[in-house]
Amino acid sequence: MVMSTLISLVIVVAVPVQGNFYVAPNGDDGNAGTLEAPFATIGKAQEAVRAVAAEGLKKDVTVILRGGVYTLDTCLVFGPEDSGTAEHSITYAAYAGEKPVISGGRVITGFKKAEGNKWTANLLGTPSTTQAAQAPPASSATWSFRQLFRGDVRLVRGRFPNAGKLLTVESVNPEVTEIVLKEVPGLENLDGKNAELVMFQNWSISRVPIVRSEGKKVVTSAPVGWIGHGAMTTASPGKPVYVENALEFVDEPGEWYLDYDSGVLTYKAGSGEDPNQETFVAPKLQQLLVVKGTADKPVRNLHFEGLTFEYCEWPLPESGYRGIQAGHYGTTMQERTYVLPLALEFTYAEDCMLHKCTIAHTGASGIGFGAACKHNTVDQCDVFDIGGNGIMVGWRGDHLGLAGNESLSNDWADKAMVPVDNEITNCYVRNCAAVNHGAVGIYDGFCAGTKIRHNHVAEMPYTGISVGFRWNESETSQRDCKVEYNHIHGCMKMLADGGGIYTLGYQPGTVLRGNLIYDIKRSAYAHGGAPNNGIFFDQGSKAFIVEGQIIYDTAGKPIRFNQTNEGNLSWGKNHFGVGPNDPDFPREAARLAGPQQ
Repeated sequence: MVMSTLISLVIVVAVPVQGNFYVAPNGDDGNAGTLEAPFATIGKAQEAVRAVAAEGLKKDVTVILRGGVYTLDTCLVFGPEDSGTAEHSITYAAYAGEKPVISGGRVITGFKKAEGNKWTANLLGTPSTTQAAQAPPASSATWSFRQLFRGDVRLVRGRFPNAGKLLTVESVNPEVTEIVLKEVPGLENLDGKNAELVMFQNWSISRVPIVRSEGKKVVTSAPVGWIGHGAMTTASPGKPVYVENALEFVDEPGEWYLDYDSGVLTYKAGSGEDPNQETFVAPKLQQLLVVKGTADKPVRNLHFEGLTFEYCEWPLPESGYRGIQAGHYGTTMQERTYVLPLALEFTYAEDCMLHKCTIAHTGASGIGFGAACKHNTVDQCDVFDIGGNGIMVGWRGDHLGLAGNESLSNDWADKAMVPVDNEITNCYVRNCAAVNHGAVGIYDGFCAGTKIRHNHVAEMPYTGISVGFRWNESETSQRDCKVEYNHIHGCMKMLADGGGIYTLGYQPGTVLRGNLIYDIKRSAYAHGGAPNNGIFFDQGSKAFIVEGQIIYDTAGKPIRFNQTNEGNLSWGKNHFGVGPNDPDFPREAARLAGPQQ
């Protein structure tokens, strides 16, 4: 009888039932998931939590991740069976003082020195132990990567001309597939190089594969740009371009090229640099986390705290990336529009949270809330080196264009799908749109009650915060957004026709209040005549309350209107053109802008 009691006690101690589970890189999935005997994978902890949730949650449950790297084989997917309840939460959190990293990348090793301080790694040859465990063949369909990182540095695929310089379009054929440049793009013939033409349009960019070239003429596999909106969104004379991804263009330190057929990665090292003494990572997975409920069973009260999510791939669409605006792309105005995928995707999720998480090194966009997401929060997160948009509320991936004729500016097909009362607060969002430069830091479209407060948004090639996505004054689900006390600077560093904040459409109840906006750029090669401003109220912008803005040091005027006017908005006291060196600069108000932890 005594022995039986002791066995029972051991079982209770070894298997956490309603409390904490632990995961560690040196754990074992055969363990009990305790602090002393942790699991090895997040997936195993997820199974354990599901078993607890299936019996009915009686208290909050936390999965605690010890520090180290968790390399994912597949994306983490959380569904209704992983949901908390209205009373009890489920949280995946970092162990106090430690840094767990959830990675979709693979470490590349085994570099050998070649001529000209170039180094090669044969990913199809006999790999090192690290490669064998972490890197499948580069030429396989699962891993033809377009991104490469050395530590936290995003490396440049071999390009012509080198970074900081651009070519210029001289003429374009009517089909927008033959682009004549003002000079030869590095090589007389680009046939078979897997090269791409990258074009800077007015407020977006395009990336289209090159079929062949003849001297100054480049022939692409698809039209360069979104057809139907005129020369602003397609190739036209005067637009800047460069050619990317050819071995011959790997001529500056930090540039690289992957031969998809041979599996040979070529990297140009700096003087005295040995790549084998550094950490090179290429992403394999396209997403890291998907939280996806259903209309009948949303995922509720699921939290992620203190976790770092890194390294996501983004494969070029078959017709190329033909940018429209804010990470949306398409072929023509008559066909379906698409939006860049997300590293961390939420749909049919309620009362979920990302708290003190880091999201970095993605090929496409970072965090997004889509259909029927309600009362979710992104708080105190660090979002940087993102290929597309940093954070999106109103992401319409699978659901984009369900209403009407699948137009870019159509609303949700069902009002129940509208994202409601989501919050982005106290986040640091920077260096987004690193791949597709027409993306933005924070986006909100076709949503109700979004709160974008006390964020720091900086170093953007295009707009900082974009609100609304309807190009007229008709009523949509977009309303009651609060964009308040954000610190926005260093935006519009590449493109034109945007600002620190950009708005579109009729948005009753939307408030812009207390935002500090300055250092809004206009690059020498930005195409188009439009200036870049502190706030750009674009077509149809109406019914906003605008008060307490502090705007100075902008390329254009602090405020710009296009197909709307000052009378369509309600105005309080604002501070335009007054900088910190002026005696009447509102210093106390400026201190309220940005994170307030």
